[in-house]
Amino acid sequence: MFKRLIALLLACMLTMGTLCAWAEPEGIAIDGESTPGEIDTVVDAGDLFLSIDDLGTSLLANDDGGEEALLPTVLSIKKSTTKKVKLGLDYQVEIPGKKIKRCSSSNKKIATVTDKGLIHTKKAGEVRITITPKKGDRIKLKLKVIDPTVPTAVAINEGTRATLVLGGTKQLTATVSPDTAPQSVTWKSSNTVVATVDENGLVTALTPGQATISAVTGNKLKAQLTVKVRRTASGRYMISHAMGGIDGYSYSNCLEGFLENYEEGHRIFEVDMELTSDGKIVLWHGWNRQFCSKYGKDRTPTYAEFMGSRIYDEYTPMDLEALLKLMDQYPDVRIITDSKHSSSTIVKKQFKAIVSTAKRLGIPEVLDRFIVELYTKDMYKVVEGIHHFKEYILTLYKLLGKAPSKSRLQNLASFCRKNGINTIAMYAKWWNPKYTGYVKSYGIDLALYTVNDPDEAQEYFNEGVNALFTDFLPPLD
Repeated sequence: MFKRLIALLLACMLTMGTLCAWAEPEGIAIDGESTPGEIDTVVDAGDLFLSIDDLGTSLLANDDGGEEALLPTVLSIKKSTTKKVKLGLDYQVEIPGKKIKRCSSSNKKIATVTDKGLIHTKKAGEVRITITPKKGDRIKLKLKVIDPTVPTAVAINEGTRATLVLGGTKQLTATVSPDTAPQSVTWKSSNTVVATVDENGLVTALTPGQATISAVTGNKLKAQLTVKVRRTASGRYMISHAMGGIDGYSYSNCLEGFLENYEEGHRIFEVDMELTSDGKIVLWHGWNRQFCSKYGKDRTPTYAEFMGSRIYDEYTPMDLEALLKLMDQYPDVRIITDSKHSSSTIVKKQFKAIVSTAKRLGIPEVLDRFIVELYTKDMYKVVEGIHHFKEYILTLYKLLGKAPSKSRLQNLASFCRKNGINTIAMYAKWWNPKYTGYVKSYGIDLALYTVNDPDEAQEYFNEGVNALFTDFLPPLD
């Protein structure tokens, strides 16, 4: 037994590089390759086995797998170096061809060392062991003491970026290092309006936009993946402008326009909202545009006058209540609000009316399908103070008097990303293909209004535009 143990120790020294040349002892089988985090070497001496891993654990066991002893692992060094070692184990320092005079530890709470070079690890952390040989210069050994039960890193196996279509899901998994540490993580989403993640790492896309999904270990290490949620697989879509054109009329904002364009396949509708002279919200583009032959333009009608007329003398006018009921009837529809005004007083009046009317009708859930069109940065704060809508678009026709410069567009894109605003919209005549590159890193969609030529539409899409407002073009397949 004693002879076999000595042979095992010699074989251990051979595999750890402490002997330059050695014939494999008779009756001893040595097998091993250095694979980080796994058993490197198994030494077989009949009914005894010695296993050695990459962090220096030497385990003596009998042939039925029973553990008999945990041996100090030899750390053979010739010059100052750094080594990773396991917490709670012993290590023997050796300097080939030299005897050790004394040793010292820079932090005895992490590791102690005897004058003969026997190190005992006590706490995870970094410590410097100074070894003074009887002849020659001092050697400094930096030890990184690793607790194998504590995570040192975490990674999301699916990468760092993913794209989902609205309503889609993606299963994420995480790997914690070392593999001896607990593998459980806590999953979190930075924006649960855009995407949620459950306790098992299943991500669900809820609203167009961007969210960061994090996998967090018990000791707060973090891995992250950015999820971009799109309305369509291509990232391109059409918006039916002013409820959609009908019979050659644009800016209809009427029931028949909605129904016809819904049948064509449109599911995102922009509506124009105006206030009547008695302060009621109706769907119309502005009183400088004549809505029927009975009343001229540039005259603000009363609520009764507007609702008692026919749009373009043919079509059914709509008010806020009719719009909300329509949204309840068609739950796959989203409405973009072109509310026309940026004055905080009018904005408050309009959006308080939208929220209160939805609640009065008993259908507050339709508020989640509004996409609020913003005209200024301040308008975002005003609307958020009334109700947290899930989606916003920042439109530039009131904010800017001309096409934005690179720096101006990026400043606006930064504001949008910070506040969860997914889209910037502008006049088609302002479009510059360079804009796509300017905002790409911000994860912001770009939309143009209003486009009714199919060839122009295709060109804009080819140049990176995500959405087009249109009166008459059909939706994309």
